Amino acid sequence: MAEVVQPTKGEELINFDLAASNTFKARVTEALGHDSKAVEMAIRKDDSDSIVSKVDTLISASDPDFIQTSYDIACDLAEAQNRRSYTGGIVVVFKGTFGSNKTPFIGIMKADIYSAYEKKQDPHTKQITLEYVREALLTPATKLYKTAGFFLKPDADETTELKEKYKVLVSDTQISQVDGKAAAQYFYSAFLGCGYPESDARTTHKFYEVTKDFIDELSIPQGRKNQLLNALNSYLNFENNSVIEPREFSNRYLNKEERSLYQEEIDDSGLPFSAFTKDTKFIDSKLQTRKIEFKKQVKITAPAKDFGDLVTFEEYDGVGAEGETEKWTRVLIKDRITYQE
Repeated sequence: MAEVVQPTKGEELINFDLAASNTFKARVTEALGHDSKAVEMAIRKDDSDSIVSKVDTLISASDPDFIQTSYDIACDLAEAQNRRSYTGGIVVVFKGTFGSNKTPFIGIMKADIYSAYEKKQDPHTKQITLEYVREALLTPATKLYKTAGFFLKPDADETTELKEKYKVLVSDTQISQVDGKAAAQYFYSAFLGCGYPESDARTTHKFYEVTKDFIDELSIPQGRKNQLLNALNSYLNFENNSVIEPREFSNRYLNKEERSLYQEEIDDSGLPFSAFTKDTKFIDSKLQTRKIEFKKQVKITAPAKDFGDLVTFEEYDGVGAEGETEKWTRVLIKDRITYQE
């Protein structure tokens, strides 16, 4: 864990000229507007030190209070991303309105900073020069930024709980939304205090990931792991069942010791051990193929439906170049080669 770097505080509100204002509005609309790929999140944390609590004060804050609370939000982000792999940047906190009733919202954007050159032309000589700009952000070419919008619900009042007072949309240009993902976890969870709304598709996706990881971590031969992964794929993809029941999967495919460990894993994940509705929308692409990767970058890919019949393998002890014992894999593919390159 890296040492937290304290943000630099802006002491005044930023006033945009018309061109800059239009560019910024375009970035916000691109991130959170109707045609954006922003995903609605549920507020999980709403205590007095939470982001939504700070957002609530920003709605009617004076300029000095807005500046201080914005800085507090930047400090919260620094705490949430205190790993070396997370890049720094600039946090922009802004207030706007939406809808015909001009309902207020608060936006939080983290943008990466780049160096760039600004073109300038002398009005008299017409000579063009390039002025180096050390810190540039939100240019038309900028791809990397994360945005959250806390939209005050029109029917909310002072008695409404914070969790219900705002609609939250989150967008992350680094996330392609494959498997229904919306943003980096440190941003939406550790920083914003939000989470995905519960849905059958997300619960099914979580069951798949938790079970797959459980199988992968078992201390069992690779051949048996292959059988269990084939069983998981078949259970979700090819059986005519409208529900998923971890208990049923456990009883059908795991031995007694594994069942106990699996139930602990399911309980720790927050999933029910009883039945829930199946929706494979977020994992359909993963269920179409099975893949095996070897340490030296050899890969085998086959249709999941036929993988168990087409591909079998077993581990055995081989002898390395210097006479040491190594784990090798003997693979049998019940098919002929049709193409090589």
